[in-house]
Amino acid sequence: MPLWIVLGVAAAIFVLIIVLAASFDLFSSDAAEETDTVSAPLPEGFTLADVDSLSFRPALRGYRMDEVDHAIERLRERISELEAAQP
Repeated sequence: MPLWIVLGVAAAIFVLIIVLAASFDLFSSDAAEETDTVSAPLPEGFTLADVDSLSFRPALRGYRMDEVDHAIERLRERISELEAAQP
């Protein structure tokens, strides 16, 4: 097999890997680093406004956004009910 074909296939695979990595935002500076430390995005005694402003940084092995959004919406509704029930 000629060398230029091997180099062409290797270059195509390299470009494919770069395109896939870019499509998953692996080169983004906003991507969260996976560490052992856990940050608490909500302050102690959080309110509905804190839940409304809650956001997560994207990560390589993160959670499904639609599931997080659904959980946040349920939290938001429950906190709203509890705050409305307080005297």
